[in-house]
Amino acid sequence: MVLQALAEYQQLNLVAAEGVDGNLTLRLENVPWRQALAVVLRMGKLTMTLDGNVMLVFPEPDEQEQQRRQQALAQQQPLENLTISLQNADAGEIAQSLDSQRGKLLTERGSVVVDKRTNALLLRDTAPALTQMKSWVADMDTPLEQVQLAAHIVTISSENLRELGVRWGLLADEKPPQPLRIDNFSVGLPVENNAVAAGFHLARISGRILDLELSALEQENEVEIIASPRLLTAHQQTASIKQGTEIPYEVASGASGATSVEFKEAVLGMEVTPKILPNGRITLTLQISQNMPGRSIKQGAGEALAIDKQEIKTQVTVKNGETIVLGGIFQQQNVNGANKVPGAGDVPWLGSLFKHSSKQHKRRELVIFITPTLIKV
Repeated sequence: MVLQALAEYQQLNLVAAEGVDGNLTLRLENVPWRQALAVVLRMGKLTMTLDGNVMLVFPEPDEQEQQRRQQALAQQQPLENLTISLQNADAGEIAQSLDSQRGKLLTERGSVVVDKRTNALLLRDTAPALTQMKSWVADMDTPLEQVQLAAHIVTISSENLRELGVRWGLLADEKPPQPLRIDNFSVGLPVENNAVAAGFHLARISGRILDLELSALEQENEVEIIASPRLLTAHQQTASIKQGTEIPYEVASGASGATSVEFKEAVLGMEVTPKILPNGRITLTLQISQNMPGRSIKQGAGEALAIDKQEIKTQVTVKNGETIVLGGIFQQQNVNGANKVPGAGDVPWLGSLFKHSSKQHKRRELVIFITPTLIKV
């Protein structure tokens, strides 16, 4: 017997449990005793322990038997309590994660209770499980990186945009004349008013003092700053901005014909979700909606105003502090004016010789500047 020969070689006594049997074909030369024993045990699916000068050999338990033994051992261990106060993570979300890993972190006998008042976890489980969960919760309870989103919503002319360095379609270290592919991004906005047209465009600018430049243009009446919100949000948390108005309309209810007033939003809305990358860049998921008053629709005895809605979603990666520019919503104003010589310009038939009519076409673009900046936690 191989095991007996190995035991005799080291002058050990051998005790083999039931189930230790079978044949092995071996040919070993110049192999250390421990290595030879390990090979025999592994090939025979055996395990060995030493008790003084006695070598005890047992068959390896199968996986199911091993699990049963572990479960039986766990059932014998007493349960202990542990309270963990969370500084950054939400206790409810952490509790859901722990409960979903029952059998891995939380044992079948374990329980977790959320204390919303103190944002704490009340854990009850075996000591080894509590130790493992405490380490896991500490890894999860880390502050999320913060991103400040500085936005400017303005109306501006194409000439002033070029002065600011905006070149539509130039993105992400591209070099001209390669344009941005926006097959699924550039859309036409059908509205009843032909003086307004929309087709969203995207560009970026960097290395500029945008606040000062816009303020200077505003003082020269070259730009109108509608809003300049600043938002603070966390990694993969959505921030939203809306600018516009709500339009009231009447709604009939029931057979009595009673009416109530409800509101529809006619706003430019934007949702931004930042994702901070390991290299320090920021991926922005942008969702932009433009709701504009449309035509009047007859509704019963009255009229209701339709809302023309268009929505797009895109994603772009920028450097820290780089500015993304969103544009493409144009407003055109036609201004009619007349200059005349006082008195003479009002003479019938001859008055046209003493007055001059003029028409001005002003075309301005609604543009959104977004600058994400990392905030060190």
